Amino acid sequence: MERLGAWVMLGCLLLGNPRHGTVAAAEEPEPSKAQRQAHFERMKQVATRIRLLADPQRAESTVKLLDEPVLRYADHTRQLHESSLWVWSNGGRPSAVLAVEFYPQPPRGPRWLYEIVSLSTERIAAECEGQFDWLATAPGLKLQTLTDVDPPADKAVRRLSQMKSIRERFSAHESAVIEGRVQLRPLSSPLFRYADPETGLTDGALFAFANGTNPEVLLILEAHQEHKAGATWKYGFAQMTGGAVTANLDGREVWQVREADPPAVRDSYVNGWLDSAEAGE
Repeated sequence: MERLGAWVMLGCLLLGNPRHGTVAAAEEPEPSKAQRQAHFERMKQVATRIRLLADPQRAESTVKLLDEPVLRYADHTRQLHESSLWVWSNGGRPSAVLAVEFYPQPPRGPRWLYEIVSLSTERIAAECEGQFDWLATAPGLKLQTLTDVDPPADKAVRRLSQMKSIRERFSAHESAVIEGRVQLRPLSSPLFRYADPETGLTDGALFAFANGTNPEVLLILEAHQEHKAGATWKYGFAQMTGGAVTANLDGREVWQVREADPPAVRDSYVNGWLDSAEAGE
């Protein structure tokens, strides 16, 4: 178990002073409820310091970060401490997703990692004062139409059942430097569900393929009502990892992104280490 008593403090946060422990990680006690809550509050401070713009040309186009993460997770195979996944949305499809991850152990830690992936069909921008300033060079989401499925049902409960069935046709794996090929497992329930009827988006959901509980690939499934085509299903993918990832539909490769070891900047994805100092109990 990674050390919970030592926290990384961000340069953009004023969170105190750290110190190292000398006890081996395997001998560390389980964190208390108070320690877990304190760590969550620090994660939230990290997330809320990052500002997202739906339109880089308009300073007033700030997108709201939802109050609670859509997922809290860990990945002990990679010494990844309790982390969280957040969504920016002003309604309808999220504009972007943010991962806030804590690495307590050397050589990476102790420090915080952020990942931002765009789910917008327009260019977006993100910034954390004194830390980074990122401008996407391309839209984040490229949707494809599924043509061999039943059209979306009228009721939301039935559509969710349809989405879960469609998700079973997809698989994803990661090509990790140390572990090699890692088959990612689908999380059973969607992380987030949304709709925007005014634009014809009847229903949408974010599903995740994870290493343990660590989401590495996001699958976006949406039901659309289109004037000529009628009701259709569409899908797309987004990376939430610095590793190279691939997704298949019915065993056929349909999406792939290359390795993006931190710090990395891609057209619609960015990650990096936030400046930090050691923190202690």
